[in-house]
Amino acid sequence: MVLAGKDFGRGSSREQAALALKYLGIRCVIAESVAPLMKRNLFNIGVPVFEDREIPRSCEEGDEVEVEVGRFRNITMGWEMELKELPAFMLSLINDDGLLRMLINRGGISSASTRIDCRSEVEVVGKMKIFPAYEKYVDTVVDLVKKGEVLCGPFDTTYGLFASIERPEAVKRIYSLKKRGDEMPLTMIVPKERFHEYAVIPEKVQELLEKELTGPISIILPKRADRVPDYVTSGLSTVSLADGENSFMKRVMDKVEICGTSANIHGMPPPSTLSGVLEQLGDQLQLVVDGGPTYYRVGHTVLDLASKPPKIIRKGPYSTKRLYSLFPELVEGKEEDMPEDLTRGRSVIDISPEVRVGATERSR
Repeated sequence: MVLAGKDFGRGSSREQAALALKYLGIRCVIAESVAPLMKRNLFNIGVPVFEDREIPRSCEEGDEVEVEVGRFRNITMGWEMELKELPAFMLSLINDDGLLRMLINRGGISSASTRIDCRSEVEVVGKMKIFPAYEKYVDTVVDLVKKGEVLCGPFDTTYGLFASIERPEAVKRIYSLKKRGDEMPLTMIVPKERFHEYAVIPEKVQELLEKELTGPISIILPKRADRVPDYVTSGLSTVSLADGENSFMKRVMDKVEICGTSANIHGMPPPSTLSGVLEQLGDQLQLVVDGGPTYYRVGHTVLDLASKPPKIIRKGPYSTKRLYSLFPELVEGKEEDMPEDLTRGRSVIDISPEVRVGATERSR
């Protein structure tokens, strides 16, 4: 039991403060006065609160005490006092162990509901584990990816499907989840300072990568065949590289080499929230990280530096004007030279470095 002075709980408006007391084993609070929000939060989780000026001043730390309806007893000192009785509704809250259980008992809410203090951070739904994007889960996620799991997690553009490039079966699984042919390459998701390990980068481009080509931009370059497997690039001689700005995925890519694509069924819009992912892929996923809504919600600017002259494959958040100042010879890829799904704001990690061009009808 906590016995306190004036304004107990002042400044602690969130439920976690009350929950922390309950976790510590506190079953009752008596104080000279209690902050209204703290009082509400304690009652809502089934912890009774009383306001009394004399009782907190008349007890010592460590005293054995007990509370009954209308009565407080100090067993150690051998005395008792009257205690203001709680209204019947408050007593019902206490007897039902809080508001949520009361609603369940009265049929006002599903019995499948759980209190916030009873929920696990990691949700398990069938074979699917959903981790929050907390740093403490990075190593767990990395270990599972290294073992061959396909990760569904937040990129800075949309949610993506990621796999270790050393696990060809996991890469194949990405295509299966998306219902997409393997003739469309995936993108290497690696830190920008390591792009040179996977691609042949001219000196001028390397300088620009360090100073100018940062942020929401994906770059296509000639690949290093000894470092990038053909099953990642569909046998092409180029590779698309992106590092993104999502803090959780940055920690993952620091520890395992991954490739990826957007987490959607091919031909459908890439989702920027986990709920959007689950609508399309549902229970087919096993390893999921929930990072909330993605930052840009539109695809990266895509710059092809493997072609001569270089091309803007798609305009995006990165300044087009800035690109023209960096590459005066730059040309824009024509819309009719790209499949329809590349002209509708698709994610950068759905773009093939060398798309197969075909006749496409589009409504204007």
